[in-house]
Amino acid sequence: MIRELRVEGWRAFDQLTLKLDAGVTFVVADNGIGKTSLIQAAGWGLYGSSSGVDAVAARRFGQDPLRVEVDLELPDGRTATVQRALRGRRETLYAAVDDTELDDDELAALMAQAFGASREFLARTTLLPSSAVADHSRGLSQLHQHLCHIFGVDDLQAAAQALARTHAAAEADAKRYRQQDRRSAADLSALREELSGLDAAMTVAEQGRASAREAVATATATLSQLRAGRVAKQQADLDHAQLQQIWTDMRTLLGGKMIEGAGTRDAAGSWPGDFLTATRVELVGAENAAAQLLDTHRGELAAVGAQLASARDAAAELHDAGGECPVCLRPLDPQDVVAANSAHEHLIEQLQQRDTELRAAVTGENQRLQNIRALISRAAQLRVTAVPPAIASDADIATVAEDLEQARAVEASWIDRVAEARVRHDQLAQRIKDEESTATLRQRSRIAHRREAVANIAAKVMAGIADAVLTERIDPLVTEITHRWKRVFVGRGQLRLQHDGQLVLHHGDHHIDFDQFSSGEKVIALLATRLLVLEASTKASFLWLDEPLEHLDPRNRRLAASLMATAGDHTRQLLVTTYEDQLARNLAGSGAIDLRYVRTAPS
Repeated sequence: MIRELRVEGWRAFDQLTLKLDAGVTFVVADNGIGKTSLIQAAGWGLYGSSSGVDAVAARRFGQDPLRVEVDLELPDGRTATVQRALRGRRETLYAAVDDTELDDDELAALMAQAFGASREFLARTTLLPSSAVADHSRGLSQLHQHLCHIFGVDDLQAAAQALARTHAAAEADAKRYRQQDRRSAADLSALREELSGLDAAMTVAEQGRASAREAVATATATLSQLRAGRVAKQQADLDHAQLQQIWTDMRTLLGGKMIEGAGTRDAAGSWPGDFLTATRVELVGAENAAAQLLDTHRGELAAVGAQLASARDAAAELHDAGGECPVCLRPLDPQDVVAANSAHEHLIEQLQQRDTELRAAVTGENQRLQNIRALISRAAQLRVTAVPPAIASDADIATVAEDLEQARAVEASWIDRVAEARVRHDQLAQRIKDEESTATLRQRSRIAHRREAVANIAAKVMAGIADAVLTERIDPLVTEITHRWKRVFVGRGQLRLQHDGQLVLHHGDHHIDFDQFSSGEKVIALLATRLLVLEASTKASFLWLDEPLEHLDPRNRRLAASLMATAGDHTRQLLVTTYEDQLARNLAGSGAIDLRYVRTAPS
């Protein structure tokens, strides 16, 4: 049970410390003071987000941090301290038992172990705000699920479902094996004989395919040879034409001098190698002769140029000297001057004519040398091509090509026969294998049928055990709730708690759903049920209720208060909030109820 609650910065409370004992405690406060927020603070402090409380919205205006601390006495006598704080939007948790700190998951595990219920279930059944006190779905909707868990029904139902799945799989296997077992068994000796025949047929087909492949290879080689001969003939003719052109150009350049045997091929249709070499040698000799002649012409041209320059210089000196000899400086007669000038002019004229002739000779010989070198380059590219003795005609090549296509068609036919024989062979081999495994399939079929039967029986047994446990465990709760209801309401029928957690009221053959109960009946029914649920399915010894007596008539208030006052030993602590001071005083006057006041919210 809760020993102490400390609140800081929560809604109307700046700071509040509430120390509690066992028994029934009434917390009295005016409306708006914070009765509901007190229940919410305790719920958020203990259960965090599982409480469904929005701590950010509960923060007191202008105060940070918000802090809630709860001292919780565990069933074994130890005390767990749980402190939750909110700074800004960041939530922190400090939890400890006997100085051992716990994180949130460890705290949840501790509660589940100590109280025998999950934190979510405890949050819905131990600390209830006013909105949940009269809410049938709050907590009770999870009763069936919770009881299934604590009484082991979950495991039984899970096992029943697993066995049902096993039964379905075994049933499918058994059906498949039955279908296979119904197939008529073939004569294995006949199948094996047929397989032997297929082996022989495959051997014949493989041999035929090999012969066809060889025929295709032979035809391909023959066709390639014929086409190569045709190409060789064309190349030889091209070389001959080029050599003939070289000879023609040689006649033009060499002045009609030709090598003996020009234009003659040997018996095989090839040009003699030495003849082609001699042609190249002669061209090289012609190149050397033309180069020497060109050099001679260029030497003569240089000498004539020097003589022409000297003659022009002498004429210029004679003209500049006047009546004196430019060499001995003696006076010259006018006749001598005229004779000397005439001799210089005649010499210059002869030299100029020779210079022109030599320049033309150099140009012509240089062109001739370039032409010879071009012939040498062309001759160097010629090949001695051997022409096949026999050149196939177009008709021969077409015939061989047709033979090749026919050979390929035959090969394709043998390939198809081999593939077909292999497929038939594989199918028959698989069929023989299947027939040979029939005995194994029958054994597997018997095992599958036994497995199917066992799984079916086991699934039904598990489901029956689960139903029996539910009936044996929950039905006593139904009886006890009915008994407690009769102690409060005599003659108002029987209150029943169904397996799914729904409350109904039976009057003879008729039943009334919970939604049709009166306000007093709802509150008292829920109080009785919640107290019984805590007692029967958890070890939690505290229940906090927010304003359960409001809006009830005086008689129902007394009945509800009497029910709470006699909650029993299991529910050691029952805290109830109310705003009706006189009602609380009257109940406290009997001595069975402790009274606490929250008059104003501290500022």
